Amino acid sequence: MSTATQWLSVRSCAQALIDAVAEHGDDQKALIAAIKAPIADLAKRPDLLELGIPRQGNNVASSQYLYFDGQLSILIFEVPKGKTIPPHDHGVWEAFCVYRGQMRHRVYLRVDDGSVDGYAKLETVDDDELAEGDVVIVAPPADIHSFTALKEGTLGLTVVNGAYSEQRHYYQPETNSYVVKQPSNPH
Repeated sequence: MSTATQWLSVRSCAQALIDAVAEHGDDQKALIAAIKAPIADLAKRPDLLELGIPRQGNNVASSQYLYFDGQLSILIFEVPKGKTIPPHDHGVWEAFCVYRGQMRHRVYLRVDDGSVDGYAKLETVDDDELAEGDVVIVAPPADIHSFTALKEGTLGLTVVNGAYSEQRHYYQPETNSYVVKQPSNPH
């Protein structure tokens, strides 16, 4: 007799994340510790692509909502192999997990004082190759990231608590500059 594997439901994951935010608030260290396990557990499900609702993504090949309640969102998205999503911010913390494939993920800290429009000096604070199930958090003050898919069929999960900024900064570290863009889908 075989027993069916019991996967963490999207709803249970969302509730665990909501509970963690309620319990830990702005205590980033405690919050990060509390949300990594539910996200990694959700990433073990083999059927997430069958559960999502399509959404217009930014910079990616495809994107779907797995959960959205106006405050918390869980998204799954595909990045074509070799495509680099340039350094950008979201205006809110984001948990980032590799669902399938492999990604190079970089996190940056803005080290200038922000007083000159179009100028930004970034410092790389994390540069890793992430494999399936790896979870990282991009949060202030190091809330700028970029990523590149290293394999065909690379999929990621993101969790955001709050609204994405209506206008985002897209950075060019090699020229210490940025442009402000309004994403096609601010949610």
